[in-house]
Amino acid sequence: MKRAGSAQVYLLAFVLLGLTGMMFVESWIVRGAVVIIVVVCGYTAFKLETSRVEEKWTQILHEQEHTSQKKLIQVMNRLRHDWMNDTQILFGYIQLKKFDNLQPYMEKIKMNMQQESNLSKLGLPSFIAFLLLFRVESKSLEFVVELDQEMNLAELPLPSGLIERVVRQTVECVQQHAATGDGESGTLSLELDVQEDSLLLDFVYQGPYHREQLEKALNERLRSNVHSFTLEHNDWQEEEVAVTLRLPFHT
Repeated sequence: MKRAGSAQVYLLAFVLLGLTGMMFVESWIVRGAVVIIVVVCGYTAFKLETSRVEEKWTQILHEQEHTSQKKLIQVMNRLRHDWMNDTQILFGYIQLKKFDNLQPYMEKIKMNMQQESNLSKLGLPSFIAFLLLFRVESKSLEFVVELDQEMNLAELPLPSGLIERVVRQTVECVQQHAATGDGESGTLSLELDVQEDSLLLDFVYQGPYHREQLEKALNERLRSNVHSFTLEHNDWQEEEVAVTLRLPFHT
């Protein structure tokens, strides 16, 4: 890229010199030759600039792809870690002959597997990726989406990206105003309820938080998105917040 930049400088300088020379040369042949040289140099400079831009975009796309691959590996490592923990616990029960504990723990694993299956079928790839990555990257807030049954959010008559945007904004508000310390984290759960005319998002946060700041931040988000969703319910306790948002369908 540095070579291309240097070549462009020389070509542009040559073009300027050519244009300046045309002012003093009287022969139409010489002027024609200078015009041809100027056009060729200009075209070459244009191609070099195009090549530089393409190279820059290729580098950006490569970096984005590399970042996506790293995030995918993070998610896979987290899933592997969870499965290893479950396996070790099961082996521990077997070694200690605590066979009565096997059945309830297997039921827990089965329920978690069903949750993961329902999550993967939500129909919004970017939203699913956000939920999985947040689970891996967040240290101060545990975010759990409770899905008792399969649902395809992409089939709902809602503006594109609205569900992900509302969930992201709410999660960011809670995370920003949670009063958790070192090694301490709160828990935010989300339930999705599809009704006849709207989608309900039921958020419940458990843990310490700054009520005044969090309530103010959520109200500001509501006012700025008054045409997209409404506040259905809210309940503020000492270490628990319950907020339900309604996203009306567009018919």
